[in-house]
Amino acid sequence: MAAPQPDRLHLLGIRHHGPGSARAVLSALDAADPAVVLIEGPPDADELIAFAGLPAMVPPIALLVHAQDDAANASFFPFALFSPEWQAIRWALARGRPVRFIDLPASYRLAERAKPKQPEGNESEAAPEDADAPAPDEPDTVDPELAQIRRDPLAYLATLAGYDDSESWWNAIVEQGAHGPEIFAALEAAIAALRDKIDPLPYQPADEAQRELRREAHMRLEIAAALGEQDGAVAVICGAWHVPALRRKLALKDDRALLKGLPQVKVTATWVPWTETRLAAASGYGAGVISPGWYAHLWQGLQHGQAAALDATSFTTRWQARVAELLRRNGRPASTASVIEASRLAITLAALRDVALPGLAEMREASLATLCEGETAPFRLIEQQLIIGQRVGEIDDSVPQMPLAADLARWQRKLKLKPEALDTDIALDLRSEAGLAKSQLLHRLGLIQVPWGRLQGSGQSRGTFRENWRLRWEPEFSVRLVEALVHGTTVAQAAGNAAVTNAQAATSLNTVAAIVRGCLEAGLREAAETTIALLQQRSAATSDVADLTEAVPPLAEILRYGTARALPTEALRLLVTSLVEAICAGLVYACRSLQADVAADLRGRLARLDVAIGLIEDRGLRDGWSRALLHVAADASAHPLLKGLANRVLYDQGIVSPEQTALALSRALSHSVPTLEAGDWLDGFLGQSGQVLLHDQMLRRIIDGWLAAIDDEAFNNLLPVMRRAFASFDRNERRRLLDELARQRPLAVGSTSDASPLLPPAPLPATAAGFDAALPLLLTILGADRPIKEANR
Repeated sequence: MAAPQPDRLHLLGIRHHGPGSARAVLSALDAADPAVVLIEGPPDADELIAFAGLPAMVPPIALLVHAQDDAANASFFPFALFSPEWQAIRWALARGRPVRFIDLPASYRLAERAKPKQPEGNESEAAPEDADAPAPDEPDTVDPELAQIRRDPLAYLATLAGYDDSESWWNAIVEQGAHGPEIFAALEAAIAALRDKIDPLPYQPADEAQRELRREAHMRLEIAAALGEQDGAVAVICGAWHVPALRRKLALKDDRALLKGLPQVKVTATWVPWTETRLAAASGYGAGVISPGWYAHLWQGLQHGQAAALDATSFTTRWQARVAELLRRNGRPASTASVIEASRLAITLAALRDVALPGLAEMREASLATLCEGETAPFRLIEQQLIIGQRVGEIDDSVPQMPLAADLARWQRKLKLKPEALDTDIALDLRSEAGLAKSQLLHRLGLIQVPWGRLQGSGQSRGTFRENWRLRWEPEFSVRLVEALVHGTTVAQAAGNAAVTNAQAATSLNTVAAIVRGCLEAGLREAAETTIALLQQRSAATSDVADLTEAVPPLAEILRYGTARALPTEALRLLVTSLVEAICAGLVYACRSLQADVAADLRGRLARLDVAIGLIEDRGLRDGWSRALLHVAADASAHPLLKGLANRVLYDQGIVSPEQTALALSRALSHSVPTLEAGDWLDGFLGQSGQVLLHDQMLRRIIDGWLAAIDDEAFNNLLPVMRRAFASFDRNERRRLLDELARQRPLAVGSTSDASPLLPPAPLPATAAGFDAALPLLLTILGADRPIKEANR
C-alpha cells in the first residue's frame, strides 16, 4: 500500500462528545477545506446522514440500527449538539461535501452478537496455539507502568501532567478551549507514544481486541478508497485512540484478509430521539460523559468565538443564573446578589488554580457555597437537571420512521404529551375527551411493554374518574416499539393484538385477568371481548381454585365502581359469575392437605375474594359463597387456618350467630386439639382485624380461658403463632384491647354469676393484682412495645 500524501489526509482524533473537540474540528475543517468527510460511525446508516441537516433535527438524537429479524438485537449511536461528529456532518452538508461513515458496519457487529455463545466446557477449542506462553496478566511479566497505562491510558497522561484524573486533564486541555488544528497533532503524538508501549500487550479481552483490530482495518480501507476517488483533501473524524492505527502503513490485502468471511445480518436504521441522561457515563454508556448539561452550556459559549474572545465573567454568570432560576422554580430562595457572589467565587477559584476559565469543579463549589448555602440536598437537583441535563431530542417529520413510532409521534403531538427525560406528573380527568384519550394511549403503550407512564392512583379523589400518572421517556422505548411491530403498525392495533397474544400464551388466570383489565382501560373493546372469552374458557377448564381467586377482584372492582370507559358489562358480569361459581364448587377440596405456606397464601387470596364478592352485590353469588364457607368450616380435613377464616367471614356476615361462633371457637381451642393447630385456627379467625375481640366479650373470654389453661411448654411453642395473629392489629386496637381486659373485673374463684357453659374450666385471677401479674404476658402476646396504662384505677 502506497503511503498517502500527508497534506491530503487529515486525521482529527476527538472525544466522541466534547464541546472543545467539536470546536477544534470545525476550526480544522475550515482550514483544510476537505473534499470529503469521513466519520467514525455505522455505514449501514449512510442514507440517513442527509437528514442531519434539517433544522428540526434537534440533538440529542441517535441512530438506531437493528437486525431485521430480531429488533432486540440493536445498537444505538448517539449524537449531542456538541458531538464533533455531529458538527462535522453539519459542516459537510452545509457546503455540499460528501460525508459518510467508515466504521465496521453494524451488520457485522449484530451478527456477532446473535451468534450462540460457546458452551461451557469447550475451552480447548478456544485455547491459543501457544498454550505454554505466559498469561499477559501475570504480575511477573507485566511492568507496573505498563499495567497502569493498560488500565487507563488517559489517566496515565493526566498523572504525568499533574492532574488527579483523566476527566479533569482532558477538560482543561481540550474541552474548555477553542483550539485550532494544532491540538490534533499534539494528541496524536501522545496517543501514539502510549500505543507503542501497550500494543504488544492485550489491553482488552481477546474478543474485544480482535473487534478493535477489525474496526481499524475497515476504516483504513475506507480511507484508502476515499483518497483514490478524488485528488482533494480527506478529513477523518474518529476517536483519538484510533488515529495512530489509521496512520499506520499496512498492506490493503492484510486488512481485507482480517475482514474476510465475517458473518452479517440484514439491518434497518433510523433516527430516534435520545436524552441527555443517556449521554451521561453514569447511565452505563461506554462513550458517555460525566456532565452532558454542562458540556451543552460550554458549547454555547465556545461556538461564539475563540477562547481568547470568550468572556469568563459573562460565561460564569449565565451558568449561575441558570442555577438560581432552577432553585427558584423549586421553592428555594436565590437572590441576584447570590448569583453575583457565586460568579465571583468561581472566577477566583479558577485564578487560584491557574485555569483560564472556571470549569465544572469551580462552578460546583461556588454554587454550593453561595446559592445552596452549603446544603447538599438542593445541589442534587442542580446535578440532575443542569449538570447532567434532562433534554430529549427531536426528529424531523420527514425522517422515515417505523410506522408504530410514527403513529405514537402523531398521538403525542395531538394530545400535547411531550416525551421528556425527567419524571413528570400529570392528573387526568377521564370524564373529559382529552383526559380519556391520554389515559387510553398510556394504557395501550403499557400493553406493548412501553411503560412511558406509570399509574400512581387517583390521588385525593375517591372516584374512578381521575388518574395520576408519572411520565418518563427512556430511549430504550424505541427498541420496544420496533419489537411491537409484529403486532401491528398503529399503537391501538399493536396493543390489541399483543394483549390477545399474551393472553393466549399466559399460564396463569391471574395474568389473563390483568390483561382483560388492561384492554378495558386501554379502550380496546374487541381485544377485551376476545380476552374475556379466553378467560372464561380457561376458568371452565381449570381446577386450580387459588388461581381462580386472583382473577375475580380486579374485575369485581370494575363492575362495582365502573369507569369512564365503555365496558362490555354483561360479558364481564357473566365472566365473574362463572368464576365465583367455579371457586365455590371446588373450595372445600382446595382447602385440604395443605402446607403451612400454601395455606397462608390461600387465606390471603380468599380474604380478598370475600371483599370482591361483597362489591358485586349479587345475592345469588353471596349465598353460594356462604354455603361454600360453611362446608370449609365444618370440614375436618380442611387446614385450620382456612377453617378459622371461614368461621370469621360467616360471623361477620351474620350467617351464623355469636353463640354458634363461640361454640366453634371453643371446640377449635379445646384441650383435645393440638396447640399449634388451635393457634392456626385462631390466626385464621382473627386475620387482619382485632375488632371482633373488642366487641364480643364471649369470644374474648373463650380465648382468654384457653390461653390461661395452656402449660408453659405448649405456650412457648405457640408464641410465634400468637404473635403472628396479633401482630396484624394496629396500635389503637392493641391499646383498646388491653384497656378492655384491664376494665373487666375478674370474678372470684367459684363464682358462677356470669359463667358460660361454652367456657373451658380455667382458673381466673381473684383480684386486680392478678391482672397486674398477667399484663407483661399480654404485652408479649400482643407484641406491644410499651405498657398500656390501666383504666379505672
